[in-house]
Amino acid sequence: MKITQVQAQVLQSYEYPNGGWVLVRIRTEDGVEGVGECFVPDRDGRATFAARDLVTGSLQRVVVGQDVLDIAASWEKMYGVCCSIYDRRGLAIHALSGVDMALHDAAGKTLGIPVHKLLGGAFRTQIKLYISSVYVDPARFVEAVRDTARYVQEGFAAIKYYGWPDFGQHPRQDAAMLVQLRRAAGEDTDLMLDLGRPHGLADALQTARLIEESGARTALKIAAGESELTAFAFRELIHKQAVDLMQPDLSWVGGLTEGRRIAELGRLHRLPVVPHNWGTQINFAASIHLVASMPDGFLCEYPITPRVRGAGHPQVLDRSPGQAPPQSPSPMMTELARVPIAVANGYAAVPQGPGLGIELDEDAVEKYTLQ
Repeated sequence: MKITQVQAQVLQSYEYPNGGWVLVRIRTEDGVEGVGECFVPDRDGRATFAARDLVTGSLQRVVVGQDVLDIAASWEKMYGVCCSIYDRRGLAIHALSGVDMALHDAAGKTLGIPVHKLLGGAFRTQIKLYISSVYVDPARFVEAVRDTARYVQEGFAAIKYYGWPDFGQHPRQDAAMLVQLRRAAGEDTDLMLDLGRPHGLADALQTARLIEESGARTALKIAAGESELTAFAFRELIHKQAVDLMQPDLSWVGGLTEGRRIAELGRLHRLPVVPHNWGTQINFAASIHLVASMPDGFLCEYPITPRVRGAGHPQVLDRSPGQAPPQSPSPMMTELARVPIAVANGYAAVPQGPGLGIELDEDAVEKYTLQ
């Protein structure tokens, strides 16, 4: 079936009031619609609208008329546009990601099979999740301890924390807080700490020693890659032996096509791959399908915490009527899908319906569309 139309719209929520995601819709001549997501983390600018225009402009022109099942061929056509007109690693790759994800959804629906079968089949029916991400405010540290205990009680066995704004400036205090988080989580829970990019090797080593000395982790592993674009960038990380675990985000790395290539790179080099996700139920569903199709897939990010910091981070106050307050999980995860991915006891059930296996709530889509 031929692709007849590619549409896109910008979605916003309290964490990205000026737009954070591009919802991509692909339609075929037999009426099938596939949906995808492009993530552009620009809280203040207009980059999300630029990505939308790339989708409905140059990328649409090379995709319309193609067979919906020729996903790899369509990817190469779009990547050719990125290389010749825009940038091999720039915003156009973000846009390409959303189109590629929508192609997979439409192809699965056309064949009546879930996306994981398009990727070669599922090795498991449920995926372990890690909670992402608990903000830690030293002034209200008891809240982080309370949240940790609650998530463990709910069955989650892996939790990631954001490093607080002055992390490392007060080593004894930081080490003590890490110890308390470990006690609240218990010894059987995997704990992760998101520190962004250290200023240099010396700072990275100092931070690693601080974490190890706290007893929170005795063997540190370095995870990276959420901001990288295409498998070429991940190949460089591997060749430089810079990471122990790779975290591509399907909504900006190049979609499921490129995510699958990165997963294979990881398998060939004995490096685990855990998709990054700070997006919507669409990207979450795509990530679950990818991990299910990986022979050694074992974990997926679950961004179901409030997406604002405590002290030291500006609160987002510019909200449209009806939006969830910053103290709640993002409506992109809780409202966008009519029936979200089933999550219980720290695991997500791999969708078995056609395509990505989720259906959008069009009322919610309209509510969070930014004109």
